[in-house]
Amino acid sequence: MADSYRALGPSSQSTTDQSSSSGKAGGALDTPLTSSGANSGGGGSNSGDGGQRRRRQPGNVTVMACTECRKARAKDDLLREIESMRQVHAGLQDEHSELMETKRDLEQLQHNQSVILDILTNNGHVEEVIRRLRNGESQESIALWLQGRPELRQFIASITESDRHLIAVVSRVESLFKVHQSPSGPTTSHRWTRVTQNDTFIQHLFELYFTWVHPVHMLFHEVNFLESYRNGDEIYCSSALVNAICGMACHLLDSPVPGVSSRDVQDRMNLRNGFMDEARSLLNLGPRLPMTSIQAFAIMFTADLSAGKARSASGYLRCAADNMRTPSDSSEDGEATLQLSQWGIHTLNTAWSGITYQKPFSPVSPRTEVFINVVLDQDSAPEQWRYYRQPGDDSNNPRRQSFAILTACQQAKLFRIVHDTINVYCGARGKVTAAAVIGCFKRLINWKANLPEEIARTDEDSQPLPHVLALHVQYNVTVVQLLAPLAACGYFHEEEDRHIRNTITNHARTGLNLASHGNRLYSSRYGMPIIVFCVLHMADALFQYSSDHSLGHNVLAFCLDALQQNGAGFPICGPLQQLFRQNAMAQGIVLGQDVEAKLGDNDRYGVDEVLDACTRLEYSQPVDQIKRYIDRNIGVDWEAEWNKQMEQQKPERQSTTDRAMQITSLLNSD
Repeated sequence: MADSYRALGPSSQSTTDQSSSSGKAGGALDTPLTSSGANSGGGGSNSGDGGQRRRRQPGNVTVMACTECRKARAKDDLLREIESMRQVHAGLQDEHSELMETKRDLEQLQHNQSVILDILTNNGHVEEVIRRLRNGESQESIALWLQGRPELRQFIASITESDRHLIAVVSRVESLFKVHQSPSGPTTSHRWTRVTQNDTFIQHLFELYFTWVHPVHMLFHEVNFLESYRNGDEIYCSSALVNAICGMACHLLDSPVPGVSSRDVQDRMNLRNGFMDEARSLLNLGPRLPMTSIQAFAIMFTADLSAGKARSASGYLRCAADNMRTPSDSSEDGEATLQLSQWGIHTLNTAWSGITYQKPFSPVSPRTEVFINVVLDQDSAPEQWRYYRQPGDDSNNPRRQSFAILTACQQAKLFRIVHDTINVYCGARGKVTAAAVIGCFKRLINWKANLPEEIARTDEDSQPLPHVLALHVQYNVTVVQLLAPLAACGYFHEEEDRHIRNTITNHARTGLNLASHGNRLYSSRYGMPIIVFCVLHMADALFQYSSDHSLGHNVLAFCLDALQQNGAGFPICGPLQQLFRQNAMAQGIVLGQDVEAKLGDNDRYGVDEVLDACTRLEYSQPVDQIKRYIDRNIGVDWEAEWNKQMEQQKPERQSTTDRAMQITSLLNSD
């Protein structure tokens, strides 16, 4: 008994040791229990020295605990579970991000597999592959024909029907323009567009854009853009901007082969739509757009307007004008790029408002100085512009100093006046008074008189560049639109009315002579739609206000010929030609047999096509609506106001006007 008593009494170990050793009994303190010993001890046997009863181990502490403790323990378990799930979820998110990145890389790789077309080109099979695809041959048969190459089989299987069509279009267009990418040459375009990876073709589109579009509508800084494009950074360049530029340039693609087929024309429009679709898909949406997205919206306006989609184009222009007030990254773009874009969009928006006769929104403060941080190109190195249409023109045609930035600066100053001129008739400043109209006219005359010498001359000897001619055409049509409502209101005495009509017809004839001059130098094929509207407005003014009726047939023939040339790449010209013929016939101008034979049977355009050309049912100035806002006393006040404002007026450059009037063109009467 003493031995048993000693075994049950407290040992020399600490309380902690006893607690941890409570599963051991009797003289077995120094010997681990076997399984059977544990079982027998747990069964309560009293025989032998090892028969001491063991304390029962707690099975579930939570069940045995009180209610509050169980709740606390359950809460802790739940929190640990949530944290564990959160860590698992974070890991899954990381894996998902990696998978998405891998997916994007694979998609890009899949597109970049167009290098297979280069392989086929080297082997002379590309035309056969495209022919077989167009004939609807199965993927298996084409892969078998290509000797069962697995990479080609996989590539063909991955192409959707729309992508397959676009690939065929790109191949045909690149072949038509003889711009084949060297298989071993470096590629830059794959970084910016998925429509084509042919750098030579992209360069061709860039050359067209920077020759014919950019000097007329300068919406970004050319040098900064090209530097970012080549470096692959997104400071002044973006994929949306590149695709918008290429989409607009497709309207200028002109076949080097006479007798272009209708399929070639359709291919160019499909290619244009491919670039535009990609540009739309890449545009960032939000309350504060990056500058490159704003620029892309403005270029997409010119592209959709060119395609005869004025209603959707107007939305793009409004987006550009609205967001120009607070671009999200203006600090990174540099002051020069910011100001070029601000004034370029202001000019484009004002020009379109003047064409469609609506109140313009001005993204630039009226008190802001034009181009204060932009270096003008008056002192720049020469050889900046050349007559470019096809690959190879860069070496065959000489370069000339373009003065494109200088022209854009003067254009911005002109359209600041145009903005105020539109507000005279479309604003909410009360009746149109003699002081308001003569004030605008005086500012226009001063603008013309103060033009820099480099872009002031438009005579034939000076060989003015197309964007310089466009600037002078816009000046003349502005004068015509300012004074035309006065000639129709009937509030002037006979002498004053004759003076106003003569001023209108002189400026209209000068502007049309300049357009004819540009047609002889460069053709009307590459004119921008805004300039086409200007030409038609001046022609309508001559029909209506000129006393020289012999001009009518020549003006009509010239304008219809220009519309036909321009219409080769600009679908908007179709509905405009129909409206112009209707206006001419309404003024009693008879189309000669030669003109009728040249035009042939033209498609008749319906309401939607006309609205998509000019957002109205006619492009003409709504004089009947405007004249209601003219003060009835304008004729009484005219002479006194004229003497008051114009008595110290600088004389306009007579040499320029006289030379323009002496240009031998289709418009000169016999």
